[in-house]
Amino acid sequence: MWSWYAADSVLTIRAEAGGPLSQLDGRWTLQSLLEQFDGLARVRIATPLRSGRPGDPIDIRVTLLDGRPAHFFGAFHDHGVARGLIVAAEAGARLIHGESNVEPAFQPIRRLDTLTVAGFEALARFRAPDGKLVGPDTLVALGGDTDWNAIAPVMLAKSAETLAQLRGDGHDVFMQVNLSAAEIAQPLLVEEIAAIIRDAGLPHGVLRVELTEQAAMRDFEGALGALAAFRAAGAGIVLDDFGAGHSSFAWLAEIPADGVKLDPKLCRMVRQPRACRIVTALTGLIRGLGMTVTAEGIEDRMVADELHAIGCDFVQGYAYDMPLRLPDIAVAFDPVNPSGA
Repeated sequence: MWSWYAADSVLTIRAEAGGPLSQLDGRWTLQSLLEQFDGLARVRIATPLRSGRPGDPIDIRVTLLDGRPAHFFGAFHDHGVARGLIVAAEAGARLIHGESNVEPAFQPIRRLDTLTVAGFEALARFRAPDGKLVGPDTLVALGGDTDWNAIAPVMLAKSAETLAQLRGDGHDVFMQVNLSAAEIAQPLLVEEIAAIIRDAGLPHGVLRVELTEQAAMRDFEGALGALAAFRAAGAGIVLDDFGAGHSSFAWLAEIPADGVKLDPKLCRMVRQPRACRIVTALTGLIRGLGMTVTAEGIEDRMVADELHAIGCDFVQGYAYDMPLRLPDIAVAFDPVNPSGA
């Protein structure tokens, strides 16, 4: 990962020891870093770093002096502060999807004001030895197996394909895919999601990556760089399980996200007066930062009504929808009875 602070004119790179970019590891002045690349690459790197504004993406292909290609992905988080990843790969490199038998199921995410479908979360399901579609824990318990390294690229590719079909049918929706900290840390996955979004013809930000706070905090600086890179690659960012950990405000302040999903336990507490005041303040803060708020894990429509009243934008949970297989996804767009009757 890399980070740039214009006030110091210093770019810090954290590269894997013995890896293809290990010679770039360390703190660099901009001038000393530029000397590691060919002439044209120097201009392509220096210009956006010197003139970038909050929200600006960085997507630069460069060539090192020894002729090896590299790809800078990232974005400006604040005035003079940018982060991202450097990928050492040939242009157009793709991950091998392997033999994963993962099949996404899709749980609708609804607008709380109208209960119409705004998007979906893609949930990983697998074909067990008996042919049933199960979650990962059940698959292991039943003695099944899969190529676990292929889950992320396969889920992203299948979710993007479904999303493109839905949008082609006139549904203005987004799709969210949960990634683990280990998956986020794969530099080539950034290249992969950029290619997936391009191949599916999706607009910026409608295919979204979800990351939990617990996953991000295992390597906070690395997660910041990775998420900035995913954003530059065209993906949206959603912070999952907000309020479940101990560092949520640092997480909220540092990660430029499109939306936040409130932890289900926090949502259920909204009917308690003191907790309601806390959730109300959090919701106002998140929305004030330009992000949407999703209440997740909702099984009671009365709780959903409370959350709507305090400003939550979206709802996801069994109170409205079970996860749907692809052949049944059209059911999600049927009208919903607000009373639940």
